[in-house]
Amino acid sequence: LAGLALAAAVSAAAGAAPESERRLGAETAILLGDARRLAEPAPEPQRAGLVARIRGGLSGLPLLVRQARESNPALPPLASGSLADIRKALAEGNLQDAIAELAALSRAYPFDTSGILPADATPERLRLGRSIHQETCAGCHDRPDEHAALPAHDLFRWARALPEMEFAARLYAGVRGDALTALANPLGAAEIAALIVYYRDGGRE
Repeated sequence: LAGLALAAAVSAAAGAAPESERRLGAETAILLGDARRLAEPAPEPQRAGLVARIRGGLSGLPLLVRQARESNPALPPLASGSLADIRKALAEGNLQDAIAELAALSRAYPFDTSGILPADATPERLRLGRSIHQETCAGCHDRPDEHAALPAHDLFRWARALPEMEFAARLYAGVRGDALTALANPLGAAEIAALIVYYRDGGRE
């Protein structure tokens, strides 16, 4: 995709948080969002997929926190026992406590949206978002398998249903892949902002 190097330079110039800190903030936002989705009605395979996703994300948090604190020592250390408390709450079906603990983590490690939000709907952003969607996202997300444990959701619907910051975090982390694939995110902040605009304001063709 054209313009990726320029977007990266713009993001760096804008004073965005280091990659490790942004990745940590995105992960805590997604974990909180997933826990909130557990409180909503959903098919059992998807509920099991969400629980597995949360447990996997919790397992990776200590490493993400350590990497982020190497770049920004001002970040707080991971609170002792917090992950164990979340796992215990999940195991006992106590979603209220799990959500409260994850909300605290998200406040401690917020997702930096510099260069991503707010995303104004300009013609250039709409064109760029459409192009990226067609090249990168449409194959899985235009026809998601709703019976999968973790389906590739309809991004047009999610852009209108999720809090804007959570949706941005999901785009930021989702393109990279999960801890198993460890793919490098090929999109910069400008591209993610364009996708947000396209999904939110462009409409499905």
